[in-house]
Amino acid sequence: MLPSNFPDAERRSSQTVTRRRFLGALGALTSLNMLTACAARTPRDPAPVTGGPPRIENRPLMGSLDPVDVRVGLILGPPSMGLSQFLLAAQAGNTYHSFEFEVTGIDFATLAARFNRGEFDIVTLPSNIGAVLYNNDDINTEVRVINVGNLGVLYVATTDPNITSMNDLRGRTVYSIGQHGTPEFTIATVLDGYGLGNDVDMSYRATPFEVLNLLQSEENCVAVLPQPFVELARTMVDELFTPVDLTAAWDEMPSNTNRSQAVTTHTIVNRAFLEQHESAVIEYLQQAGSSVDFTLDNIEAAAAVQEELGTFLNNEVAAAAMPFCSLVSLTGEVMHDSLSGFLSAIYSQNPAAVGGSLPDNGFYYMPPIGALELDLPTLTESDRVSAGAS
Repeated sequence: MLPSNFPDAERRSSQTVTRRRFLGALGALTSLNMLTACAARTPRDPAPVTGGPPRIENRPLMGSLDPVDVRVGLILGPPSMGLSQFLLAAQAGNTYHSFEFEVTGIDFATLAARFNRGEFDIVTLPSNIGAVLYNNDDINTEVRVINVGNLGVLYVATTDPNITSMNDLRGRTVYSIGQHGTPEFTIATVLDGYGLGNDVDMSYRATPFEVLNLLQSEENCVAVLPQPFVELARTMVDELFTPVDLTAAWDEMPSNTNRSQAVTTHTIVNRAFLEQHESAVIEYLQQAGSSVDFTLDNIEAAAAVQEELGTFLNNEVAAAAMPFCSLVSLTGEVMHDSLSGFLSAIYSQNPAAVGGSLPDNGFYYMPPIGALELDLPTLTESDRVSAGAS
């Protein structure tokens, strides 16, 4: 079934975006969330998530409370679309610390390399890359994950009205993008979770536009696409249905007993920066959470500034896609539960996808008790010893 809050046909027609107008914008997003892994897929039982979540402590904030410059690297598209109010506040000087944002396009490999070189303090990246960096003893920058910014963004898109559920994919060829990356691992996990791993022929293409061409030309075509390509497909393909949200399908898998969720992006921080300026990380989480809340409650207003901020390249498509981009700002134990379960599931598809082993609890940053409710401008250095009190 279509999501109940999908814009009605009249509203969509008023926001139709031509292929020519949007081709350049979405062409830049082709590789979003694709991480090429060298090892072949080797299905196995999911790795156990042991030890429970890291302990949340009643402790003082680490480092200085003095205002500091914070260099933040973002990925274009869904990973930054929910942060518009944070970016506007930073530009206006309405934050305690000085956040300097750079939206670096979709080349997350270069963003990760620049982070490792010390050019950023905080970055958003596809959800498995933090674990890859954490497990790499040769990198210069030790990392901690501080939040999850997007849950799943994958949807079944089809011109076949007979496809209404996961089970209807049995025996079908399904086209998608993201082979050897998080899309493939997510799709494989969901198919396995419904007992369809050997009964669906996944056929991967290099770009979403190849999949869109197939949806246009092949009768009763079935595909899995991420947002915002689903919204682009609606402007190009007649009678397109989106019967399955893979994020919901993941949640409902019978094998999902550890509260895991499909996770698309997360935010990581340089450990040294965290320990020297924890209050800046706390403010980042506060501002990110508030911005996501605003976005979800005010889609049109948030979408209207995407082009201006460089977080997305078309405001109209942003407005249509944002309700389905699974925008969140998960922190603490909730972040740990969703991300550790996701990493465990994709580890079972390919251990190389998480750097060869599951990260231990040291990977997951836990804010002190009450820290996310602190009013940072009112704190003084003498307050630091009690800043973690509830």
